[in-house]
Amino acid sequence: MPAGPESLLPPLVAITLAIISRRVVLPLAAGVWTGAWLLARRDADHAWTETPWLFYNALVESVFSTSHLQALLFSLLLGGMVGVLEKGGGMRALIERLSARVRTRCGAQTMVAISGLAIFFDDYSNTLLVGGTMRTTVDRFGVSREKLAYLVDSTAAPVAGLSVVSTWAAIEISYMADGLAAAGIHDPSAAFEMFIQSIPYRFYPWIAVILVMLVSITGRDFGPMRKAEVKAAAKTERRKVAELDDRDSDTNDESRRHKWLWAAAVIPVLVCLLAVGVVLVITGFAAMPTPKPGVGWLRLAGQLLGNGDSYLALIAGGGAGMLVAIRLHVAMRGCDIATALRASLGGAAQMLPAMLILWFAWALSTMTEPDHLDTGGYLAGVLSERLDSRMLPTVVFLLAGAIAFATGTSWGTMGILTPLSISLALQLDPAGGPSGAIALSTCGAVLAGAIFGDHCSPISDTTVLSSRASGCDHLAHVRTQMPYAVVAAVACILGGTLPAAVGISPWICLAISTILVGGFLYRFGIRPAAITENETDVIREPITTD
Repeated sequence: MPAGPESLLPPLVAITLAIISRRVVLPLAAGVWTGAWLLARRDADHAWTETPWLFYNALVESVFSTSHLQALLFSLLLGGMVGVLEKGGGMRALIERLSARVRTRCGAQTMVAISGLAIFFDDYSNTLLVGGTMRTTVDRFGVSREKLAYLVDSTAAPVAGLSVVSTWAAIEISYMADGLAAAGIHDPSAAFEMFIQSIPYRFYPWIAVILVMLVSITGRDFGPMRKAEVKAAAKTERRKVAELDDRDSDTNDESRRHKWLWAAAVIPVLVCLLAVGVVLVITGFAAMPTPKPGVGWLRLAGQLLGNGDSYLALIAGGGAGMLVAIRLHVAMRGCDIATALRASLGGAAQMLPAMLILWFAWALSTMTEPDHLDTGGYLAGVLSERLDSRMLPTVVFLLAGAIAFATGTSWGTMGILTPLSISLALQLDPAGGPSGAIALSTCGAVLAGAIFGDHCSPISDTTVLSSRASGCDHLAHVRTQMPYAVVAAVACILGGTLPAAVGISPWICLAISTILVGGFLYRFGIRPAAITENETDVIREPITTD
């Protein structure tokens, strides 16, 4: 049966209910049920009896897919590793070791940013560890809690979203595989290749991190953040370190039990990366056809990794990292074996809400595939004459930002939009294929827009965690961070999604976007020391810890 406008109902129901309810799981389930009802309605006599059966089948088939099970297993393993690094004290010891070298106000901000870059494997872990550990350091140098929350939030999801080894990686690959399958591409290596190739096209995460580094190094600020920094810089009495130690540190004693405990946070991550690379090379070499003469080493390496079993590699890396993390923390007396095992189970359990979202998102994407409702095919037919394919990445970026802002979840947004957007991009630009500029720009725009909306949303989980972990008023964090997010987003559109869609190299686009945000910061950003008291209402009262 040809696809019609009713094929848009499942994603529209999911998006609309998500915006209204500010929840994700039930709206996704409602979208799956709507798709099941539309499919059952083709047999008018049994529509209501077939709908529950089709709904059940969609959920079962989506979760028992081999690649989907592998993605879930990797998420659990990496979550377990993160739990051990947190509870065992290794990550806290590493951050404290680095923060001891800070000497200046800009240095304190740069150390926070670098710590955020170092914890690239999980956004929650990044937020809680860096925010909670760096309070003493930023207070000592007169950096506002609003600035700390901004630095933490803007190096959490963006860094995890750019990392090849993170709790996001397998999820993203799975969403991309669904989008490719909806377009009729079932090559198991295609999704991983698209994941790698789309990294330079994720303009907002790149520019958000670059802006963080520029702000930290130069000490320049604008908007409400400038006033917050003046208040912190003008304060003459700093918080007492002992007071913060009592409130914020529950594992400091543990983290000092062994002088090399900080290495227990570094080695498991390195082992994880090494295991992923080794398994990719081994499985890629076994599956790769004989290369043609004259093929460059870079393309050969790309084919080698592209033919590798990415899911097996991620599982091997996650498992190896978790086992090494447990062994090192026990050996270095960070915790005993029972505590380490409980921490690994707790870390894995923290992934369950995201996995539930993923499960229903998979089921919803199944409903929109060509052999079901063919939502992408219908959209391609409608938009091909009305929407220039070169505008698709920008439109998708803005749409993803709006959904993430309204729902407060970047993962839910990616689950709804990624399969649909990739399928649409491939149908609007079939000549370009999965490696074309339109497909890669659109793929990158979904993740970039989801993170942008997440940064601006007051109901986002990472926004709430960032403000709480940093000891900052939540609404103050949202108010001071939003101008930075908007500036980065505008630069990404003008210098990124628009020129990239016409074939300009993404690296050139990143350079243009960097110049735009750098120029804006230089023109409108002011160091707190250069601001007179007449420009703002400097508050002289002591800064509270809540």
